Amino acid sequence: MQINRPQKPKPDERRKVRFREEARAIVAKDRYDRKYGLAVDTAGAIGRALERAYRQGFEEALVGPTETAQVPAAPDLTDPSGPIDWVMIPPRPRMAFWSICLFILGKSESQERTGYVEPAVSARGTPAWRLIASNDREIKVIAEKTILPLVRLGLIALNDDEDRLQRLLISDSGRATWKLFLERGGRFPDDLIAA
Repeated sequence: MQINRPQKPKPDERRKVRFREEARAIVAKDRYDRKYGLAVDTAGAIGRALERAYRQGFEEALVGPTETAQVPAAPDLTDPSGPIDWVMIPPRPRMAFWSICLFILGKSESQERTGYVEPAVSARGTPAWRLIASNDREIKVIAEKTILPLVRLGLIALNDDEDRLQRLLISDSGRATWKLFLERGGRFPDDLIAA
């Protein structure tokens, strides 16, 4: 007699991202509640999150993966100019990328803008990058540790012109990612995360 063993689920990056976002929300609520002297129920929030995850896993085991689990999570590495799913960008770099795209690319293709990100030093004296928009207008300084994941993901890249100063520009993949974000109705950095 052969025993049917349950199959292990395949790794799903989108599921991992959803769980991390939920964990961040729980931690943020806990910190806020503690700061303002409100009732704290972190253990209850974690328990409810685990229960939802268990129910979701149980349902997927019975009926198969849900539609959101079937959406390809990882970028197509054979196409370096293709878009990356918005939820796959980590939270802090996502906010920085949103700012960079908003000030350099704008929200519509009819806006002709230029801009770049150049090396700088933060107010604390740590390495950083300064966002420069049209007309050499300085927008903000972004920490280097926030920018590096965007470079690793291929959303921004060093300019190819050796005669010019070292600058980061939005790559083709970054442009495609921003365009897809806007087409899906994204307006703010945390839009399309719960999808």
